[in-house]
This record gives sequence, structure tokens and C-alpha cells, in this order.
Amino acid sequence: NFVGTGMHGGVIYLRGHINDYQLGKEVGASKPNKKDREVLSILIRQFAAYFDYDAEEILSGRFLKLVPLYLRPYGRLYAY
Repeated sequence: NFVGTGMHGGVIYLRGHINDYQLGKEVGASKPNKKDREVLSILIRQFAAYFDYDAEEILSGRFLKLVPLYLRPYGRLYAY
């Protein structure tokens, strides 16, 4: 539960489905665009080669992209 809680940079790619109520309030979800799919393809092919998995089978799955909604979600809590 609460995937991406505290996220304030980067990106998370998930394979499969996640319900909105499972997302942390700091993240937004979208479908990966063409550039994201290219990045995923490179990373998954490296992973599959190293661990002896079928890259095409993994890539055929449905992916979700999580990104932070705010740059510093807890910035107001800092003392400086």
C-alpha cells in the first residue's frame, strides 16, 4: 500500500495494475510514453539477459509510470 510515498524525484515503472487508493498522495500515475518504453526496453533487456528471463514476455506486460507531483513534498517541515 501507498506506493511512492515520500517520492520527490525520479520515476517508478510498475508492471501490472495498481489501484488509485494504493498510491501515495505525492505521486501521479500515467501510461508510459514512447521515450519511457524505449528506456524500459533497454533496462528490461539487460535484466533479462543477466537473470535469464524472456525480455519479450516482460515487455508484453502493461506498465504504469509513477512520477512525483511535487518537487519537495515535505519542504515546509524543514527548519531551514
